[in-house]
Amino acid sequence: MKRYGWLVGLVAVAMLTGCGGSSNGIDENKTPSQISADAAKMTQADLQKMVAKYDAAIAEKGKELEALGAKIKEIPLTELLGEKAKTLKGEMSKITTSMGKLKDQMAVYAKELAAKK
Repeated sequence: MKRYGWLVGLVAVAMLTGCGGSSNGIDENKTPSQISADAAKMTQADLQKMVAKYDAAIAEKGKELEALGAKIKEIPLTELLGEKAKTLKGEMSKITTSMGKLKDQMAVYAKELAAKK
């Protein structure tokens, strides 16, 4: 039974990792200075497209978080400290961190866009 739970957790992680990787071709590992340099070279239209791309990626991650939250709510109270719950909470943490990075990066593009208007 323990192996089955581990396998289910592994499958869930694999599925979510596939969905939550680099959203829409966005590189979450770029530094703020790299993004600033890229943004400075972009036109106003390009910056608007990037902000929209980031907005869509953040919304996608929000949906993933909601889905994980719903799965956690389905777990019986007696199993909230089990492996399945820990796996789901770990994934929620990863997605939350990812959303933070995306928001920070989007802010750089939005700031550059505001400066070019």
